[in-house]
Amino acid sequence: MKRKKLSDELIKYGYVFSLPKMVITYIVMVISTVLIGLLFQLNSVFIIVLCICVILMLPLYIKNYNYNRYQQQRFSDVNIYMEQFMYSFMKNGKILSTLNDVKELFLKGKMCDVINKAIKYIRDTYEENDVESKALKMICEEYQYEGLKTMHGFALSVEANGGAYISCMQLILEARRMWADRVYEQMKIRKHQKVLILMSIVTSLLLCSILYYMAERMDVSVGSEMISQIITFAVIFLDMWIYYLADRKLSVDFLEEDTRDDKIMVAKYKRFQKYKEKPSSHYISLKITRKQLTRAFEKEFPRWLLQVSLLLQSENVQVAIFKSLKDAPLLMQDELAKLILELKRDPTSMKPYNSFLDDYNMPEVRSAMKMLFSLSEGTGANASDQIEDIIRRNQQMMNKAEKLRMEDTASGMYALFLAPQLTGGCKLLVDMVLLLVCYMGKMI
Repeated sequence: MKRKKLSDELIKYGYVFSLPKMVITYIVMVISTVLIGLLFQLNSVFIIVLCICVILMLPLYIKNYNYNRYQQQRFSDVNIYMEQFMYSFMKNGKILSTLNDVKELFLKGKMCDVINKAIKYIRDTYEENDVESKALKMICEEYQYEGLKTMHGFALSVEANGGAYISCMQLILEARRMWADRVYEQMKIRKHQKVLILMSIVTSLLLCSILYYMAERMDVSVGSEMISQIITFAVIFLDMWIYYLADRKLSVDFLEEDTRDDKIMVAKYKRFQKYKEKPSSHYISLKITRKQLTRAFEKEFPRWLLQVSLLLQSENVQVAIFKSLKDAPLLMQDELAKLILELKRDPTSMKPYNSFLDDYNMPEVRSAMKMLFSLSEGTGANASDQIEDIIRRNQQMMNKAEKLRMEDTASGMYALFLAPQLTGGCKLLVDMVLLLVCYMGKMI
């Protein structure tokens, strides 16, 4: 069953099975394994077992490789689609015409299929409401990226309500460029990390092999000892597994967001709200949790602010905030519910805006909320200029927040970088003790 599941995954990622290519791959891997085994003076039994391990693990490496290529292609498709969609929509302001323009860039593949499906649905569907919305949802379901949903939502709002949209569309286009730059940078970093881990494995094994050379010069056989054979086999196997874990961790979906951390932070938020009234009894825990939540809100607030900014194209500030609750980040929903309740009680006061997320020290939030209040009161600069200023500031905040998010997802790789040094160090220590014991025995 597991083998069937792995095969289905490989097909999904676009892997094309070729018997000659597969046979050559297995032969090369087996020969490489045998050479490594001979380098470390493993006996035939351990070499055979090691070859079997390599044969069993090879499909996992192939899966990671194809998964990584698959996700990079998905990112490329969405990046190209969003860029062309916005340029075309700024020109004609119609979703169907925009989709027809965009499909010319995709002659085949998943994106081509889903765009054609959306166009067909719009053309062939009658006597239904929200046809364009349902068609665009087909694309969002296939490519689950938050920025794609935001872009589609804004386009639907413009087509339904009209209004000046060119400047805001250009700002969203700039946000897409920032996102693409972040992802390309992350790809580069992850590739570099993978190379570093591979070099760490190779270096540790080479250092271990030097001891065998020293032993031969002293006319002492260390590698033939059973304890050395067992340790050598274990180290080589663990290094293969370490590289697999690193490869799997570094092969990620750049579109779909992981909601596990969101649920963890929501639980911490609820715990923080429960115990913040008793700071003396939970001082250290509250301080740590507040710091974690502040970092989490720094990531989520810009996403919410962009939703509000786009809603402001057709709604006033308070209605935009009310409507934003539905699609708001999970962590912010309780705080938004409080804000909405306070706005209903006192719609003309600045207090609800000032008290939003006031448990956390975030100057950017204070500044953005003051601007929203100013906009709600009709004071300050021209409303459209203020909206553009909010979106521009949001882009800067979101860029910073997303860089923090990507740093978090890439964390933990240093441990995998050190792991081969640890396994190699253990082997080196055992071999040095054996070398000393054998050499002393020979002297006696």
